[in-house]
Amino acid sequence: MTGKSKELNKMLRNHIMRLFQTQKNGDLGGTALHVTEKMTGNINFVDKSIDPAALGLAANAFIKQVAVCKDGTRQDTILEQQLKVALIAMLNKFADFVEANSNNDPVIMASSGFPLASLDRVSPAPVGTGSIAAVTNPDGGCLNLVVTCGPNVWGVEVQYYITPGVWLPGGYFTDLSDITPAGLPPCTVLGLRVRLHGSYNQTSPWSDVVTHTVM
Repeated sequence: MTGKSKELNKMLRNHIMRLFQTQKNGDLGGTALHVTEKMTGNINFVDKSIDPAALGLAANAFIKQVAVCKDGTRQDTILEQQLKVALIAMLNKFADFVEANSNNDPVIMASSGFPLASLDRVSPAPVGTGSIAAVTNPDGGCLNLVVTCGPNVWGVEVQYYITPGVWLPGGYFTDLSDITPAGLPPCTVLGLRVRLHGSYNQTSPWSDVVTHTVM
């Protein structure tokens, strides 16, 4: 290896493959439990800012709610989505911590239970921009959004307003085929906008606003 190649290699950073951001429910719970097991008592990652036990509790709560939703109500599904978003956020926090506290050592990073990506030689794929292509009323108090976006998106964040300019959270959705904010005020015209989320904590600009009446 030439001196220039050695210097380039030093600049390259190992990264965790954040497959959990797009995993199906059953796989996501299993991934979180695996990371919990590997991080518990791991001498490479002793820090009070992360708690493997809390990750395990969040994983088991999510797995339990997934089972409930097989024959559950719309509210059960909303709770499942909330637990999923929280679990992904917690896994992202653990992944950030591992990357920041491994001294770029792939062996130490792999001991966390996360899979590693190849060394980065290019910038992460851009998340791009999104737009709301259609809005429908699948049920009372909820809306279904069809969002136009590129291939490098793992989640969509929704906001809405009743009073223009006063934005309220509509939820995070990692299943791009089912973006359905619920618990909305009925018989009300809402303004809606979305923001895309991609790898390495990328976010897009907010989309143009679309208005629609909740039934």
